[in-house]
Amino acid sequence: MRVIGLIEDLGVIWRILEHLGLWAPLATERSSPPGAASWPRHISLPLTYHPVPDIA
Repeated sequence: MRVIGLIEDLGVIWRILEHLGLWAPLATERSSPPGAASWPRHISLPLTYHPVPDIA
């Protein structure tokens, strides 16, 4: 396989993707976050901190 051309014009790229049915605009709204019941079990493990000695 070889590259035979390069399209840099965003308008042309958009039209090609739209014609092929591959254009998916970004969502403007987000859904609400999932409830805590759907989180993995390890999400509630306590965080530990181990100080690192200075090497100055």
